[in-house]
Amino acid sequence: MKRPVIILALVAMLVSAGTVTAAAQGESGLVSGVVVAVNRDDGGGLVSFSIMDSEGNTHEFDVTGETEYGLENQAGDRWTATHADEPVAAAERLRDQQRRFVPLTVRFESGSAGSVVVTESGRLETNLGFLFAIYIVTWAAFFAYVFVMSRRQRDLGRQIEQLKELAGNRNGDQ
Repeated sequence: MKRPVIILALVAMLVSAGTVTAAAQGESGLVSGVVVAVNRDDGGGLVSFSIMDSEGNTHEFDVTGETEYGLENQAGDRWTATHADEPVAAAERLRDQQRRFVPLTVRFESGSAGSVVVTESGRLETNLGFLFAIYIVTWAAFFAYVFVMSRRQRDLGRQIEQLKELAGNRNGDQ
């Protein structure tokens, strides 16, 4: 209960400081950040939302029927839809992203969001490749170590046998 109050206070401070900006008419681009506000109509459908970027600037976006969504829930299940198909679900999904403080990327044009997707936090495939490489190198080093130690042990065994023979020959000579 305390978290929404803090977020609303933060948004109110930013609005009063003049850092809330709507995407300008004719302007287009990408913005990444976290959802700080979700505005609904009387039926619960999404009307607009605001995102705060890493520099603390808040950008407000309207949605149209063509706005596309590619969002994930907490379990990692991907939800894709257009605003015209599911405006109420879009509002719920954005509220979920806001509660979980999930970074999103918005492609916009003329103040309207064209697409809203979860920001890729890293290339999992690349990270798994590095993990696999380190795993292989570690096992290769382990087997190399075992091979070197077994050769040393075999050499020590030979030297012990030679010393036993030498000691047996000396005892036999006396």
